[in-house]
Amino acid sequence: MRLRFEQWRDFLDIDADSINTLREFSGLIRPHMDTLMDAVYAYIQANTAASATFADAAALQRARTHQQHHWQEHVFAGNFNQHYLEATLAIGHTHQRLGVDLRFYSGAYVVVLNQVVQLLDQLVQDGATRSRYLTAINRAVFLDMGLATYAYYDTLLNALEDMAQEVTLSLARAGEYRDNETGKHITRMSKMCEQMALALGKDATWAHALRMASPLHDVGKIGVPDRILLKPGRLDEAEFQIMREHPRIGGTIIPEHPALVIRMARRIALTHHEKWDGSGYPAGLCGEEIPLEGRIAAICDVYDALVSARPYKPAWTQQAALDYLQQESGYHFDPQLVQTFLRIVPEIQSIQSRYAEDPC
Repeated sequence: MRLRFEQWRDFLDIDADSINTLREFSGLIRPHMDTLMDAVYAYIQANTAASATFADAAALQRARTHQQHHWQEHVFAGNFNQHYLEATLAIGHTHQRLGVDLRFYSGAYVVVLNQVVQLLDQLVQDGATRSRYLTAINRAVFLDMGLATYAYYDTLLNALEDMAQEVTLSLARAGEYRDNETGKHITRMSKMCEQMALALGKDATWAHALRMASPLHDVGKIGVPDRILLKPGRLDEAEFQIMREHPRIGGTIIPEHPALVIRMARRIALTHHEKWDGSGYPAGLCGEEIPLEGRIAAICDVYDALVSARPYKPAWTQQAALDYLQQESGYHFDPQLVQTFLRIVPEIQSIQSRYAEDPC
């Protein structure tokens, strides 16, 4: 955000001259701040929805005091330091959490600008000076409104992302709970996938999307009959053929959609049982025909399953599981990705420790 803030400030031409002009203006506006805030809060109180945001008169007064300090000590004074940035972002975050309508929020900035124009008309007779003040003030106000609005939407998007993640995990658990998978398998597996992506040099957005998408790798097991999914013994050939359909079922459950996370989740569901040498299922893809996210998920899914205890097997040791990955390198798994996994074993251990199963 710091880089974004500096770019934004530079784009609005808030340079040393603008800062000096604002500081000059600050002394002029300071005696009139109460008048300006009276106008802003009259606008707020005139709107039922806007005034309902405040629980009582004390809350309204606290907000007014905070806003007045923000305008007087930062925006109109040209003090665009780290404290200003944190305060502006906090304002945007708070307004979104309180449910302030962005129309009224933006409207308050219009009221501020209108009041400033009126005060300048009264206080400054020289047209050139008045114009110089207004130019600097407009830049400062647009900077403040832009940053606060960014924070407003950032908070909203984070809330939506959290909700989407919970829906994803709920759907993933629906598949896991019908199987013999352990409760935290999908959490560990998805975080391992993210670490592998970062180790491969993928950007944070792609890696985060992979963490969001990978829990749905086995969602297709929802469509596998219990008599097969929960069978304690070895599956016969007919049963195994039905089990092998769960990737296709997952690809049916997860729709085709342009959103990165959904596209990725569908590809993982369809391809996490494909093998590097072409002997996997359901499509018999080989090598780089298998999407990268599917190849990553295959390694992380198998590794976590191996080192986790199941009703039908004890947990393997870490070394035994790592040896298996190396034995299957070039057969089941992408050799380059196996080497990447081996490089991040400390991070994998940390994930396993942090998200270990609760003791029985």
